[in-house]
Amino acid sequence: MNKLKLFVFALSLGTAAQAQTLQDANKKTENERYDLARKDYQKLVQADPTSVENAFFFGNFYALIGEKDSAITLWRKAGTINVEDKLGMVSAAKALYFSGDTTTAGQQFCEIIKKTKRKNPVVLHRIAETYATGPLKNLKLAETYLRDVVRLDPKNLDAFVLLGDVLLAQSRSNASAATEQYNFALAIDPSAAKVIVRKAKIYQGVENYKLANDEYKKAQAADPTYAPAYRENAELNILFDQYKAAIEMWEKYLALNDTDEARYRYATSLFGGKQYCNALPQLEKIEKSGFTNMYTKRMLFYSLYECNEKADSLQYVRALNESENFLKVVPKDKIISSDYKYRGLIYGKLKQEDKSIEQYYMAASIDTAKASEYLSDIAKMYSDKKNYPKLIEVYTKKMQAYPAKMQATEYYEFGRAYYFGPKDYKMADSIFGRLVAVNPAFPGGHFWQARARVQLDLNPKAKTYLAQPQYESFLAALTPEDIAGGSYKSYIMEASKYLGDYYVNSPMKDKAKADAMWNKVLEIDPNDAQAKSYFKR
Repeated sequence: MNKLKLFVFALSLGTAAQAQTLQDANKKTENERYDLARKDYQKLVQADPTSVENAFFFGNFYALIGEKDSAITLWRKAGTINVEDKLGMVSAAKALYFSGDTTTAGQQFCEIIKKTKRKNPVVLHRIAETYATGPLKNLKLAETYLRDVVRLDPKNLDAFVLLGDVLLAQSRSNASAATEQYNFALAIDPSAAKVIVRKAKIYQGVENYKLANDEYKKAQAADPTYAPAYRENAELNILFDQYKAAIEMWEKYLALNDTDEARYRYATSLFGGKQYCNALPQLEKIEKSGFTNMYTKRMLFYSLYECNEKADSLQYVRALNESENFLKVVPKDKIISSDYKYRGLIYGKLKQEDKSIEQYYMAASIDTAKASEYLSDIAKMYSDKKNYPKLIEVYTKKMQAYPAKMQATEYYEFGRAYYFGPKDYKMADSIFGRLVAVNPAFPGGHFWQARARVQLDLNPKAKTYLAQPQYESFLAALTPEDIAGGSYKSYIMEASKYLGDYYVNSPMKDKAKADAMWNKVLEIDPNDAQAKSYFKR
């Protein structure tokens, strides 16, 4: 859930019995026990349909969990219960705001503020809340109204918290100002775990693991029943690759909140941290209980692929079947390129290369940002099989569509595909020339361009020594480490012989250079017949 968790729940409520019940619902919401909180809110609005507060905060609950239409319905209802009730007026305008009519809603907010002479902290608080969390945010206006609230009601902990959230949402550079507001809230209630967690998240935002972790521990000590303190602590540990500690925190979270939705959050966190083998049993458990959606199905088939250390073909078949189930439920516009990529990976493991490649092409077709990466994946499959015509086809597509993303290694493979496949030495020369331009320090680029040019210059009656510059560049590009390593030995031998012949037989005769080249040959192989023959002349 990426939206700001800025919703604050009722403080001044009708009767004492109502307050306790609504307080319980709010507490469960803050603890992310959404199933239980929903039931409590439903009972509240059924038991007292005349309560503006119950309907309003039930609407806030729905907004928090992402059910905007239900939230709007409840806010509208709250606005019709008592047209003179100030919270009801705010609620009706809030429904308009979240429906998209922000202009009319804004006008109504101004009228309500005018009627209350800008002295009603509840009105100002809830209007600020709307501007802070609505679809069209106005964080500066929210800040202005919240500063009025804390001036009028200096014991309003939730207003200080919301003000801190708003300041932080405006800019991460407001971290100190936000912390100041959180500290004001803690002065009201030092055990307010939700406030301590917010301070921890500020440290987490600047990647200070120790201070963030310390604050999360403080929150857990202040209120051991506040479940989000454990979840957020787990997320911190995932972020810093502390997976054992993360799982420990998640287990504590689940001990307080053991619902399918909580396990879904757990699985999502593990999946996001690439802990697929830990995520898999959680996903299987919630799927078995009937908690499924496109995200659980996506994570399930990804995890089945990733968590298969023994490369069990039956598990790959299951992963493929689950991917089919996923495609049955996901709207077409919600399919992402990695969905096709994983299907491609699965088909690859099942030795169905054509289907694998088909999936990679589908991935590339819907994601231009990653298309070049997927084309590279396809090229690798063709390269492994030495399918040069197809390899040329793929690299041609990539070079034409994404020339800036062609890597030196890809130009290398591309040029060799032309050289060994259709033996199109002219194209090989051109591609190796691109390789040299991209990475002139790589000796292999010069060498293979030289080889391509040798093939273009085979007429013994009209030999032009077309490859001479490239062989010279190859030898010049070699480092002492390259030479000592021995991997270029045969290449050095070939280049030296070619250049030795060049300096003997071309119009550019040069005995000193010829001697130097043939001596290089003898250094590598003292018994080389050609070199010996040269020095016997």
